[in-house]
Amino acid sequence: MDELTQTLINFEDGKYAFLKLYSVTLNREQEECVFTFLYPETLSEITEEQRTEILNLVSKTIPLNSKIRIKFKKSFLDEKLLRSEISSFLNKYSKAIFSELSPEQIIVNKKDGKIKVELFMSKLIKDYYERKFMKIKILDYLENNFIGDFELDAIIDDNFDISDKITPVSYKIEAKKSPRYEVTIIKKLFGKDIAPFPEQIKNNLKPKTAVILFGKISHITIKSFVAKKGKMTGQEKKYVNFTLDDGKVIECVYFSTKSNETKLIALEEGLSFLCLGDIKVGLSGRPTYYIKSMTLAQIKTPPQELDETIIYKKPVVKVEDFYENKQENLFTKSAKYNEIVASNDIVVYDLETTGLDPENCEIIEIGAIKIEKGVITKKFSTFVKPIEEIPESATKINHITNEMVANAPKIEDAIVDFYNFSKNCIISGYNNTDFDNKFLRKAYQKVGLQLLNENIDVLLLARSKHLKTPNSKLGTVATALGIDLTGAHRAYNDAFATAKVLLKLSEL
Repeated sequence: MDELTQTLINFEDGKYAFLKLYSVTLNREQEECVFTFLYPETLSEITEEQRTEILNLVSKTIPLNSKIRIKFKKSFLDEKLLRSEISSFLNKYSKAIFSELSPEQIIVNKKDGKIKVELFMSKLIKDYYERKFMKIKILDYLENNFIGDFELDAIIDDNFDISDKITPVSYKIEAKKSPRYEVTIIKKLFGKDIAPFPEQIKNNLKPKTAVILFGKISHITIKSFVAKKGKMTGQEKKYVNFTLDDGKVIECVYFSTKSNETKLIALEEGLSFLCLGDIKVGLSGRPTYYIKSMTLAQIKTPPQELDETIIYKKPVVKVEDFYENKQENLFTKSAKYNEIVASNDIVVYDLETTGLDPENCEIIEIGAIKIEKGVITKKFSTFVKPIEEIPESATKINHITNEMVANAPKIEDAIVDFYNFSKNCIISGYNNTDFDNKFLRKAYQKVGLQLLNENIDVLLLARSKHLKTPNSKLGTVATALGIDLTGAHRAYNDAFATAKVLLKLSEL
């Protein structure tokens, strides 16, 4: 891309130096690569002659097998738009600053060809702003998305002062107000796989999405209706009503797809099913469970009211925003992912331990990456101080010494922070089903928590793709996918590489 930029600058003494490469999108299905360029708002338009000449320059500079198309986007420097863009950037990459910076505190002035941006904030927020190197990040964002000569200043204004005597606020984590229990999967009926840890119906009688419940079904009625909209307009479809009973009863409804209609015969009175769906207010005015997936199951561990002891603590692990320069990711930033990645928040993690046995060995490092709807947003990294000294055999593998963990938090503190970081997320790792999850589950038990997150094991995902690699080790798979794994056997490095592998394997 640098070569293309230099070609545009050098062509006929800078004839197209006013252009800036904004994005490159590769559409594999259509075998087309689209280059989008920014041009100044002072320029009225790009002529057809210029378009043809620029297309030829791109084609010669970056020879591709796919078709090349070019697009142009005018870089408007409207003051309101710039304020909005800066606010959106802060909302994504630093919510702490965003929450304390109203649009009125962002002043944009255009003068003599320069755009001067002033951010008015309290001293406390300015100190945080400087520690996070936000000036560099904001300027980088503006220069990548607009054409202009930007200046940026952060100014302390007492009108927006926040008391420096803020007491650190303790947060609370509850073991579970809506306790879960365990069931044994027998056979999936329809829909996707369901985690075998349902909640109790009595705790789920208000609107809520993605609820897992279990119970015996009864009062089954199968009905038909004619679709009035969508692809099946005018066609007859089936739906089934029944009740689900785990000691408390809830009304259920499932609108069947054509392919699943033959499976409805398996819904027999008295059978027990594990279900996934949304709870809404039904036509009867009562809570109604709208089913998406059903699996035949039987109870394994009876429901128990868990100890709702609240753990009050100040966080010991600092969660950091993840920032990556757009120019380094021209081909990956617009990637489209499968529904699991595109629709969920996922925490990819890795542990370093003193050995292989979760019953007798200890966690000494936790590293994790948060992916929100396909975008890496947060990072979590901490050493953990073990009770026993780290054996030399472990140090030889992960290079973590007793001196390195001497001042680290205890597992009882660090694991609660990780629980909070991964709460309401799918968790993922490389071979975490057989290794990391066992250590994590043991650590949770120490503080009265449970590991109930849905899980994606990237090792199993990689094997399912039948990659042509000599083995399925993380380093081997990462290299095959063009992903760098520097500093292997350190928790954060392995977690970051695993996150990249997960995203690559999940691309559509």
